[in-house]
Amino acid sequence: MANLVYKRATTGQQSTARQDLILEEAGIEDPVVFEEHRAPPAASTRSSDRSSASC
Repeated sequence: MANLVYKRATTGQQSTARQDLILEEAGIEDPVVFEEHRAPPAASTRSSDRSSASC
């Protein structure tokens, strides 16, 4: 039986390394990754410009 795995990193600064470690610690060998989502390094949904924020 195959172990299906979904790995995700939301931003370009994140990685799936911790998820890989947890899978290894759980004894899951050769998981079948059906999606590994990684956002482009410059992609962000948050704006660092707070001057335009309304109060």
